Amino acid sequence: MKRRWIIAATVAWALVVAGFAYYSSRHGTPTSRDQTTIAQGLPIADQALGRIAAAVDPATSVPVLGGYTRVDRSCRVTSAREGTRFERVLLVYVKKGTEPDVLDRIKAALPASYDVHLVSGPSSHSMTADAGGFVAVRGSVIQPGQLRFTADTGCRVQDAPVEEATPQSQTANRAPVQAVLDTLKQSASQWRTHRVTCPGGGTLWTVEAVTTGDGAASRTTVPASAVVLDEPKLFAFRAGEAGVALRVDGSELHITSTAGC
Repeated sequence: MKRRWIIAATVAWALVVAGFAYYSSRHGTPTSRDQTTIAQGLPIADQALGRIAAAVDPATSVPVLGGYTRVDRSCRVTSAREGTRFERVLLVYVKKGTEPDVLDRIKAALPASYDVHLVSGPSSHSMTADAGGFVAVRGSVIQPGQLRFTADTGCRVQDAPVEEATPQSQTANRAPVQAVLDTLKQSASQWRTHRVTCPGGGTLWTVEAVTTGDGAASRTTVPASAVVLDEPKLFAFRAGEAGVALRVDGSELHITSTAGC
């Protein structure tokens, strides 16, 4: 009789523990990254990059938002579970010599919960932050006038296909890019559109066209006062409310226009 009671009590306790675990997984706050999925991490990454884009001075910078990139196709969430890892990148082109000021401005604008840390040295400047939800944010100066910000999901279970939100219009903000193409007398072989929501409302859009050439002809049409960065393989300038960048990558010319926030 006593043995049966012990068995019954053990089974009942096991059911209570299992029920609590199930409820926590559905309604509780995750306490580690392995309790979350890629689908839960991506919106936090988007929000972080939207905050960074909103923090830079729109008159003296040219941001370029990229899409989701799978970093690790297979990683270990736990010893028994495989996962994957995604990141998203925001490039920001600024006038040379202003990079530390830009990082300071971003740190001041981000919430205190991000716990932003800046590291500055004679030849390097970088930033780390915690966006919450186990999403890490890193920023660094990759070249004079060029900053790269990355929001990283870390290794998680992928429970759904990773797709960007469908833009409201496939032609949104194409006008500045099309103006460059017209100047170069080129057509685009590819069009891409990326977006994130701005912290104060609205949307940050980057429209990208891929073509060929070096874009040199377009430089003569841009007033010097509008130029943000001028390098042999990179040219960034302001065109009204949009920031436009031309970047040579091998035989391809990438033309982007970014506006919003």
